[in-house]
Amino acid sequence: MPRRSIKGLQEGRIARTSHAMIESQINAEGVHVWPFDAAFPLDIRFLVIDQHSVPMNRHDYFELVYGYSGEATLQVQDRNVVIKEGDLFIVGSTLFHRPIQRGRARLEAVVVYFLPELIYRDGIIDQESADYLMPFLAQDSSFDHVVRSETGLPPRVLHWIAQIQKELPATSTEARLSVKTYLRMILMLLGKHYRNVPGEKDVFERKRRDIDRLRPLFEFMDEHYTERISLDESCSKVGMSKSHFKRFFRGVTGQTFITHLSRFRIAKAQALLVSTDWSIAEISQDVGFCSQSYFGVVFQKFVHMSPQQYRKHRLSTRDAP
Repeated sequence: MPRRSIKGLQEGRIARTSHAMIESQINAEGVHVWPFDAAFPLDIRFLVIDQHSVPMNRHDYFELVYGYSGEATLQVQDRNVVIKEGDLFIVGSTLFHRPIQRGRARLEAVVVYFLPELIYRDGIIDQESADYLMPFLAQDSSFDHVVRSETGLPPRVLHWIAQIQKELPATSTEARLSVKTYLRMILMLLGKHYRNVPGEKDVFERKRRDIDRLRPLFEFMDEHYTERISLDESCSKVGMSKSHFKRFFRGVTGQTFITHLSRFRIAKAQALLVSTDWSIAEISQDVGFCSQSYFGVVFQKFVHMSPQQYRKHRLSTRDAP
């Protein structure tokens, strides 16, 4: 069943998503913003998770990843999880995560992105909606994000993903009803698998409140990342002491504030390296680094290649037939 479903998905010509696309869509808050069709916010993509560096990010949509070939390691907050062929990975909207480099590990995957509003009734999370979305709403620091192939559940989910793909783009009322029905089948299967997970909406709402508390700082970063941003200034934006801010920020994002800011600036630099002919010195200054040499050190640390190597690699990949 998995191989037949994958073949059917490939024949459906699902669009591929690149790491470069993901990098360019991550904002100062570390939120990956996906360009959904506003009328029907669900998408299916092929994604290769390999050695490329992607900043820690979260997203307002919910995500399902079916690994159909290879293996990859993902960091979720401060934990690492391994996805192997035939496994299913699920993540909601409140946890920061990213693929991390493990040698030459590579995972080819089918991913499903959808906004939970597809399941809501009248724009709110009522009890029935919460029951369907429970595996995504109840994700805390102990949540098991990977459903292993041995459980037999991932191929059943993949079957319904393939059925959804057949209806996309869902431009008719009948197609949209079908997609929502198939999505609910997936959520029902996941709900049974995670039926003993406690917390549900309480976990989700607490996480959302924590993110909202940091939002003034993220908005400030988005406007002023080219300038010097001090720890004192950051603390004042959210009304916290230094010690509390450091603990709180790491607890919410899974990384320190300095790392988060540096990764955001490097992501901006990555986009400029591909989209402009600016010099490395000009780019390092534009994204807020005090010196080109320090910019190079930080870039190498996060991307595992120099700015020059990154530009050459991305341009050659983009221009390849």
